[in-house]
Order: sequence, then structure tokens, then C-alpha cells
Amino acid sequence: MKYLRIERKDRVLTITFDHPPFNFLTTAMMCELKGVLDGLEHDAGVGAVILASAVPDAFLTHFDVGEIKAAAEGMAVPLPAAVTGAAMRVESALSRVPGARRFVERTPMAGVAQMNLFHEVTAQMRAMDKVFVAAVNGRAMGGGYEMVQACDLRVMVDGDADRGHVLGQPEIYIGLLPGGGGTQMLARTVGVARAIELCLDGRLLSPREALALGLVNRVVPGEQLRAEAEALAERMARRPSHSIRAVKRAIYEGGSLPLEHGMAIEKAEFLSAATQPSARRAMIAYADEIGRLVDGGGEIGIDELRSWIDGVAVDFARQ
Repeated sequence: MKYLRIERKDRVLTITFDHPPFNFLTTAMMCELKGVLDGLEHDAGVGAVILASAVPDAFLTHFDVGEIKAAAEGMAVPLPAAVTGAAMRVESALSRVPGARRFVERTPMAGVAQMNLFHEVTAQMRAMDKVFVAAVNGRAMGGGYEMVQACDLRVMVDGDADRGHVLGQPEIYIGLLPGGGGTQMLARTVGVARAIELCLDGRLLSPREALALGLVNRVVPGEQLRAEAEALAERMARRPSHSIRAVKRAIYEGGSLPLEHGMAIEKAEFLSAATQPSARRAMIAYADEIGRLVDGGGEIGIDELRSWIDGVAVDFARQ
């Protein structure tokens, strides 16, 4: 691969973006990423994936504006959203035919194919039974930040906004709007009022501002970023894959539905999880341990639950 470095350590796979000097996100990078994700779909040996950057101070600066401009010029005339939406549905259907997308990419509909690919990749990440961790070492704007949002957990360097350590959706600066899921994920993360403010203003946030809004989960010194992301990913990789997939579906899908429909998804996933052999083993082991604590007059606190918190009490990778 030209733009991605792949490293595997036990149950953690690290995908490192390497497109200097600015790490602009491109369709070629998304194609490589799609290939890696397709290979992971049935790989039970990987429980967590880290997305990282090899370029200092730039996680993914933003999507390559030159590509967007070229795709728009290929369409020749201004088009209403109803037309472009229909074109995306047609292209999505055609993409199921082997080789069809490569053909479309050589036509004026290339931009449609590129947009659909971006959304397919991020949707695949949200649906997989692996935890995705973003190790954000610097700039992540526009499409770059939408890749961060596609991850389940986000660790960012505690850098200086003046050095470009910023997050945000500044597409409105050039007459666009977030197109890779930014509007929808922001609204679900920070609420409609704050999301529309961020997208209309295009304000870029420092790491501390992003942390305060819940847009990243942790902010750490630069020298600790990789170790923090790896420790988090290693712990998540020990979580049961069926539970990971179920939690993600209940929140990402169920959280976007009316309450009763979201509750129905949660109930169904809970009962399904309870029938899995690994969950049954874990429940037996937990009940036995709690029984011993109760019989011995012990406490049930963080220290007593440490092996469960760290994911080492039960080997969920064993079928």
C-alpha cells in the first residue's frame, strides 16, 4: 500500500496514515482503507484498531480540496440536492457489480462514487465488531475530523491551536458543508444547537475545547499519545466481540431512532448476548467470584473488580 502502514500486535491492529507533508485525505487512501477493513471483517483475531498518523502535527488535515473541485467540475452544471441524491443511490446500487465503481470513477459521476466510498468506509467502521481508536496527533479538519468521528474512542495530543492542533468542520469557509457524516455525528454528539453553530461558523477547536464538548475522550501530552492509545486499544480488544457489535448497533443505530425503537434494539441485543457461550462462561465466573467475596465479608469495589475492568478475568477470544 502507498499511503497506509499496517502493524499488528496481538489483538490490536494499527493503521497509520502516511501522506506527507500535510496528510491530506484522498480517495486513494480511502480505497486502501476499505481494503484493510474488508480483510478485517472476518478476522476474529483483531479486537481493536488504532488509526494514527506518521506526519507530525497532522492526523488528517482535511480531504483533498483539489479532488472535490475536480469532481464538481466533472458535473459541469450546478445540480440540486434531489438530483445528486438520486445519483448517489444509483451509483451505490451499481457499485455492487464487480468493476462498476472503477468505471464510474472515469465518468462525470466520479465525485458521486467518491462520496459513497467515504460513507461506506465510515459506516463499516461503526458496524464492525472491533473498537476503533483515533490517536489524533494534530490537525483533523473537515473530512479528516469526520474520520475521527467515525472512530469509537478518540485520544488527542494536548497541543497548541496556534501550531495547528485543531479539530473542526470548516467546510463553510469554501461554500460547502460537511459531507462525510459530520453534520449527523456532531448533532448526535453535542446536540443540534451546538452542531449547527460549529458547522455554520466553522470554528476550529483546540484539544481542550474539543474535550470539554465531548468531541474527544482524552487529551494527553504528545509523548504519551501512542502509549495511551495502545493501552486503551489493548483493553478494548479484550472485550467480547459480540458485545462490541451489539453496543455499537444499539447506540449508533438505536440512538438515531424514536425511543421505543432504540429500546427494542437494545433488548434484542441484550438477550442475544446473554445466549453466547463466552457470556455464559463470564457470568458463571463473575457470580462465583462475587459469591466468594460475599461469603468472606469482602467489599465489591474497583480493586475487587480490577480484572474485569481490565478484561483479563475471562478470555472472550476463546470460543
